[in-house]
Amino acid sequence: MKAILKKIRSTTEKVPKKTRLIILILTIALVLALFVVLIVTLVRRRGDGNIITLTYANWNLGQNRDSALELRMIQSFMDEHPNIRVVIDQHVALPWTESLTIAANQNRLPDVFMLEDIGVKAANGWLMDITANVWADVDFFDLTGNVQEAMRIGGVMYGVPFAQNIHGYFVNRDLLRGLGIDPPSFGVSTSNFIEAVRTASDLGNNSIGLNQVFSFVEWFPSAENAALGFFAFDGFGFALDSPEMLEAVRIAAELYGGGYSFDGIPENIVPAHFPSGYALGTFLDGQMAFLYGDSWLADRMIGHVAFDWEFIGVPGGSSVVTLEALGISATTNYPEEAYLLARWMGHGGEGSLRRLEYARDMGVMPNSLPVTQNRTVLEELWHLLPIPGIVEIYASMDVALIDGLRVLPGYMQARFSAPTGVAVPGSTLTDIGVDPLIRYSITGNVYFPDYSNIAEEVARTQLNTALAAFR
Repeated sequence: MKAILKKIRSTTEKVPKKTRLIILILTIALVLALFVVLIVTLVRRRGDGNIITLTYANWNLGQNRDSALELRMIQSFMDEHPNIRVVIDQHVALPWTESLTIAANQNRLPDVFMLEDIGVKAANGWLMDITANVWADVDFFDLTGNVQEAMRIGGVMYGVPFAQNIHGYFVNRDLLRGLGIDPPSFGVSTSNFIEAVRTASDLGNNSIGLNQVFSFVEWFPSAENAALGFFAFDGFGFALDSPEMLEAVRIAAELYGGGYSFDGIPENIVPAHFPSGYALGTFLDGQMAFLYGDSWLADRMIGHVAFDWEFIGVPGGSSVVTLEALGISATTNYPEEAYLLARWMGHGGEGSLRRLEYARDMGVMPNSLPVTQNRTVLEELWHLLPIPGIVEIYASMDVALIDGLRVLPGYMQARFSAPTGVAVPGSTLTDIGVDPLIRYSITGNVYFPDYSNIAEEVARTQLNTALAAFR
C-alpha cells in the first residue's frame, strides 16, 4: 500500500500546479453536482414512505383480459421510475361518473383517471390544465391534428389521449365476388357502396347487405360534404337540417324498409335464412356482405373465418374514431409525475410499444388500439394485429371522423337526452331526444324532414350551453 501511495504522490508531483488546480476545481464541481442530484432525489422522494405516490383509476382494471396487461404496464412504469409508486384507487368503479363525483366531493380524486367525457369533468373544475405539458411533449406531436384538437376545449388542453376504437365496415370479399361484384376497398364512394349493399341482399340466396343502417347518419354527411364531420358536426353544431343529413336519413330508411339490412328483416323469418340468428354471427357465417363494427371485432375474425375479408373504414376515404382519454386531477400534488404516468399509459410512444410487446408475449389482443402515429409502434401493431386494410386506415387518421362522445362538451345532451317536443305516433313516447327522433324516422314512424329544424335547434342550443362554461 505504501508503495502505491508513493507512486501516486510521485505521479501527482510531476503534474504542473496549474493543471492540478484545474483538476481540483473540476473535482469540487463534480462533488457539488452529485450533492445537488442527491438533494433533488431526496426532495422528490416525498410522500408515503419517502416515495411519491400517485393514485390511478381506470375501468379496464376489472376482471377482464385487459386487466393483467394493464397491471403489467403499471408495474413497468414503476420499474422505469423507482421514485414513483402507483396505487390503484379501488374506490372509483362503475358507475364511473357517480363514483368520481363522490371522490371529488370528498376531495380525493385520483391523480390520474379515465374520463367518460372530458367536457363535463373540465367544466366541473376536476381537470388540470395540461397545455404546457403537451407542448413540451414530443410524443404529443406523433398524434394527428384532429386527435390533438379533440383534447382541447376553449383553447385549453385537458385530456391525455389513452387509446382509440376505430369503427367502419368489415367486408366479405368472397361473398361479393360470388355475386359478380368487385369488392370495395378503402375510399369507396357512397354510391358504389350502397349499390353493393343492394346487390348483396337476396333472401333467396340467404345473403344480406349489411347489419344495420343507423350508423349512416354518423358518416354519410361527411362522405358527401368534407366540411362536415361526425354526425354532421360543422365546427359549431350538428347540421341536422343539412341536405346531407336529410339524405342520410332517407337512404337509411330506404335500406331498412327494403330488406337490405339485417335489423330490418322480420324476426320471424330470420332463422329460416340466417341460422345464427344474430348479425355478427351471420357475418361470421359468410352470409353478410358488410358488417359495421369496432376494430376490436377483428379478434373474432383473424384465423376464425374461412372467407377473404377486409376492414375498409367508411365510404369516402375515412373512418370513425372513438377516443379514450385520461384526465389529471386539478388537485394533484404531483402534476409532472402524473403527466408522466398518463403519457406512459396513453399516447406515449415508449409506453404504447411496451403495451403491444406485452400483449404479444401474453398472447392477447388489446381491445383498444394505440392512438400514436409512431412508426415503430405501428409496425409492432401490424405484427400483432394483421387486419387487412388497417394500414390504409391509419394512414388516413388525420381525416378520421372523431366521435364526440368522450370529447365534445354537451354531446350527450345534444344527441340523446335533450327533449325535442316530438311524439312518436301510435305510441306513448313523447318529447323524445334527437337520436330517438332520427331512429324512429329511419324505421318509418316519423318523417324526419318535418322535424329536422327542431332537432337542429335543440342540438345547437345544448352544445352552445355546454361550451359557454369554458368562455
